[in-house]
Amino acid sequence: MNRESEEFRKITMKVLTMQLNSITIMDLIAYGGAALGIIMAATQLRAGHVSMTGCLFIILLSADFFIPMRQLGSFFHIAMNGMAASDKIFKLLDLKEQEKGKESITEDRTIEIKNVSYSYDGERQILNEVDMKVSHGQFVSIVGESGCGKSTLAGILMGKNKGYSGTVTVGGKELKSITEESLLENITYIGHQSYLFKGTVRDNLLLGIPAAKRRCISENARACDETLWQVLEKVNLAEFFKGEKGLDTQLNEKAGNLSGGQCQRLALARALLHESEIYVLDEATSNIDVESENDIMREVYHMAKTKTVIMISHRLANVVPSDWIYVMNQGQIVEQGTHEKIVNQEGMYAHLWNTQQNLENFGKETV
Repeated sequence: MNRESEEFRKITMKVLTMQLNSITIMDLIAYGGAALGIIMAATQLRAGHVSMTGCLFIILLSADFFIPMRQLGSFFHIAMNGMAASDKIFKLLDLKEQEKGKESITEDRTIEIKNVSYSYDGERQILNEVDMKVSHGQFVSIVGESGCGKSTLAGILMGKNKGYSGTVTVGGKELKSITEESLLENITYIGHQSYLFKGTVRDNLLLGIPAAKRRCISENARACDETLWQVLEKVNLAEFFKGEKGLDTQLNEKAGNLSGGQCQRLALARALLHESEIYVLDEATSNIDVESENDIMREVYHMAKTKTVIMISHRLANVVPSDWIYVMNQGQIVEQGTHEKIVNQEGMYAHLWNTQQNLENFGKETV
């Protein structure tokens, strides 16, 4: 970071130096030319070659004549930024297109991760020979301290982080060989900053419905709206939007006119409409109010009865009902099992659990 920031500083100072020099030269020419115009107008007026009106006209014209040159200097920095942006665009266009998978996920959706390692830019090792198995219909949680590789693992499952070593299979098929369409059809990702688009609540919810099921929009709009209201009921948002403009309530970009908890619940509602078989929740309840967290977790537990759920969470109280828990530390699986099993091992999970319980119960005894 120090090396890159120093390089950025040098480049920035070089650009600013060039800009300052160019502006200085432009200003000298502009102001010097304007001064010469004033001197010339005064001498011509004194000699009687021009009238007072002509003199004033020359003075005003000499000042305006050099304005485009001064503007050219101010546009220099913008032009340099454009050149830097174009270099990035061409580098992106020159990247080799990665091979696309050709297989589809079948009825077997068991996920197996074997000896998976991953590093960013080949320097910083994030995952180190991770082994994990998620059976179809299982509720699995991944916990650990920040920076241990949980979100990186979620990115691999979603096909975002492709440069991993080892094998990741879904239903016995290597993840790299599965088409992007099949992967997105079968796996739904819900993060702590799920993107909500500018438009109506209806527009955002309909994005979660697969294209093949969107016929309800044209065939039976009323039935479609009923489906949307049902999913809003599940996440405890129906009453709020009924008090606004219903499904036609307008959202700003990133739903800036909603609270953080409402954004997360609306994102969960959209994900529920997708009706995929596998859900990956990456800190879906972080930085939101307790009421919203309870609403989301209630629906997650209900969903885990029929779907495969992989949940990444810092709050261990949410993972207690999990069928299996993986504990990560520095890119490795250090503990695994049910909550009752690993909490009694007095290892890392037990330490995190006891610490969180003490913090959450702090002050309750005195009250």
